[in-house]
Amino acid sequence: MRPTATLLLLALAAWLATLAAAGTAAMAAFTALPKMGLAVAGTEDFFASDPAEMGRYAAGRMLAPVFLTADWIQFACSAVAVGCTVRMARLGAFAGHRAARLALFAAVAVAALLLAFHAWRAPGMNADLLAYWQAIAAGDREAAAAAKSAFDAAHRVADGGFRATLVAVLVAIAAFPAALVPGARHHEGTR
Repeated sequence: MRPTATLLLLALAAWLATLAAAGTAAMAAFTALPKMGLAVAGTEDFFASDPAEMGRYAAGRMLAPVFLTADWIQFACSAVAVGCTVRMARLGAFAGHRAARLALFAAVAVAALLLAFHAWRAPGMNADLLAYWQAIAAGDREAAAAAKSAFDAAHRVADGGFRATLVAVLVAIAAFPAALVPGARHHEGTR
């Protein structure tokens, strides 16, 4: 059972690292690029009156592949974490405190469900983002504003889900040792 426990912990740690890396990259890019006054070729006329928005556009274009990669890594980590948790629970490998076991099960389930919800909503959000980029390229301000408004609304929901997933994975990692290892009372009762 030790390899499964190790795999579970590695999956949770990789999931946390992926969330942290994507979040840190987003905070850095969306904070720095709008202040740099940079110009993105082909969009100068569209953003002439709002260089900060051009910086946000550049950050979004730059980070889109990073976010897509982070999603795929999360899907893999989630599948491994759920699979290992279920296997260990079925085999009775969690001998730790009941509250820790429940916290681990709930946190893994919540994180996986939040990721599934994100996967369900992501295609629509990505379509809105692509429509925004295409409207910018075409110089269509009205279409760009409509697509950006739709994307921003979906992004607020996605950001909340991202933060909640991060908390759930942190809780799972924190609960893991206490869920796995029998407590002192359990050892005393077996003497």
